[in-house]
Amino acid sequence: MTSGPSRHEPVLVEAVVEALRPCLDGFLVDGTAGLGGHTQALLDAGATRVLAIDLDPDAVRSLVIRFQGDPRVLPVHASYADLPELIGAERPAGVLLDLGISSRQLETAERGFSFRLEGPLDMRFDSTAGTPAAHLVNRLPEGDLAALLRDYGEEHRARGVARRIVAARPLESTTELARVVARAFPGRRRIHPATRTFQALRIATNEELEVLRQGLDSAHRALREGGRLAVIAFHSLEDRIVKQTFRAWARDGEGEILTRRPVRPSRSESRRNPRARSARLRVLAKANGD
Repeated sequence: MTSGPSRHEPVLVEAVVEALRPCLDGFLVDGTAGLGGHTQALLDAGATRVLAIDLDPDAVRSLVIRFQGDPRVLPVHASYADLPELIGAERPAGVLLDLGISSRQLETAERGFSFRLEGPLDMRFDSTAGTPAAHLVNRLPEGDLAALLRDYGEEHRARGVARRIVAARPLESTTELARVVARAFPGRRRIHPATRTFQALRIATNEELEVLRQGLDSAHRALREGGRLAVIAFHSLEDRIVKQTFRAWARDGEGEILTRRPVRPSRSESRRNPRARSARLRVLAKANGD
């Protein structure tokens, strides 16, 4: 997953490779493979086999092209939450989850993720399934919409934003929605007024937090004893889930947290790749059996 001028550059790639280096001789899973940046880095470091999963069919097509003819990589269109069903009895040595949205998704107007580009209110990671964000925007009762913006976008003006959206219905495009949201924020702001609204709608449309909880459990169950789970989060909601889940496993003797504090990008990486600024990497080793 990438952003900014360093398009297609994977985030925290050196830290990810170091975290999974003890697992390179085993079966690895890149559970959110995107365009394959982390997968390629793991192969370059000596990985022998990688299952490259992504929910976005466009990303999977890119993976197929990128790794065509490389027997070490198997691209699959699926959710990482379904990992146990995908691998059967085989136990991976390491699993990587790079959460959130890619710059390619943001830069593709027809996907509807960007408030800066004219496009439909879609926001689905898997464009072949589910219900577009337009359903939430145009049909949710005002109170439910405000709760969604507050809970998933941490939007302090959730009620005011929801009120404006409901009054302007029906809304059909990303830029139309962004203009309506901006009216709830008089004066200049450090970030675009629609940033939190679009985050909230994307998370709700894709049920991201529910999928993350299920996916963490699936990855932990699938891992072999001593295997490692590395997760990159980009905002506090998902990072909190990862942190609390890892702590619960450590407390119950089901894993060892290998990152006392989350690994953050260096200043040089943040300058080179602006999307990396908010990234946090946490790593856990699954406990060995008795």
